[in-house]
Amino acid sequence: MQTKDQMSEPDFQRLVQIALTDLAIRRTVAENDMADVNEEMRSLEKDDKLDRLDAQIRAIQSDYDHYRQFLDPEFKMDVTAPYNE
Repeated sequence: MQTKDQMSEPDFQRLVQIALTDLAIRRTVAENDMADVNEEMRSLEKDDKLDRLDAQIRAIQSDYDHYRQFLDPEFKMDVTAPYNE
């Protein structure tokens, strides 16, 4: 396993952006699940599921906030560039 010191700064910034994108997607999925639960489940089941989803969203947001501290706002990444022919 390599350490951060062995990474170039652009590679590290790309990794941070990938992690932030993944966390944003996970949060959106959890929020969508929460909306579905609000519409579909009965009250006792709903409260339990909503509590678990809320805890999941808070944990995701905490990770997002942590990793966002490492993001260089000047670094611009074209997510499709490495995959173009």
